[in-house]
Amino acid sequence: SVEAIRALNAGDCVLAGFHVREGADSASVTARTYQPLLQPGLHKLIGFARRQQGLMVARGNPLRLDSLARVARWKARFVNRVLGSGTRVLLDELLLQAGLEPGQIQGYLRCEPSHAAVAQAVASGSADCGLGTEAAARAQGLDFVPLASERYYLACLKSALEQPELRRLRELLGQAAWQDRIAQLPGYAPQASGQVLSLRRELPWWQLAPRTPAGQGQD
Repeated sequence: SVEAIRALNAGDCVLAGFHVREGADSASVTARTYQPLLQPGLHKLIGFARRQQGLMVARGNPLRLDSLARVARWKARFVNRVLGSGTRVLLDELLLQAGLEPGQIQGYLRCEPSHAAVAQAVASGSADCGLGTEAAARAQGLDFVPLASERYYLACLKSALEQPELRRLRELLGQAAWQDRIAQLPGYAPQASGQVLSLRRELPWWQLAPRTPAGQGQD
C-alpha cells in the first residue's frame, strides 16, 4: 500500500490500492504512515471493499493462537510482510495497541512479499502463523483468526477521475455482478464500491491539510 501510493505520487501509475484499519485515530501508525502521502484537494478515493485481516494458522489452530500477545508469549514462529506493505503497517499498529515490541515476535524480521507467500509458509510448516487475509488462508487450507477490520480503497489524483479508463472501472465496481463476486471471497464484502469518496470524510485522522498548490481545488 505504501509503495503503491508513492508510485502514484511519482507519476508511475494512475491508481493505487491501499487499506487502512477501521477506527484508526490520529495517533495511530496508520495515520502517521499515510497522512504524509495523501493530500485533500489533490487525491480522491474510490471505494473498493471491506475485509478482515488476522492470523493465518494451521488447520485446527493447534497452538491456540488467538492474539499477538499469545504469539509473543508462546514464541510462535511468525512470518511478516515486507516494509512498504499495508499489512506491515497494520501489524506495527496492532503491536503498539497490544503494548508489544517487534522484538517480542519471533520471526518479525522474516518477510514475504504477499499474503499468498505468508500462507504458503504456514501451510508448509516453516512458520506457525502470519498476518494476512482470510481468503489467502482458506486458499491454503488454513484456519483464520480475525484481528482487524479494514477498508480497502483505490487512490487516484483528482485530475484523473474522469479519464475514460477510470470511469469504466468505477462503473464496473458499482455493478451488482462484481459486488456479488467479491462478497463470495472469504473475509471480503463490497463497501461503497466504485463510489468517489472524500479523503477527509473517509480518513478522519487526516486533520491538518498541507498547503494546496496553486490551481488545485479543495477536497
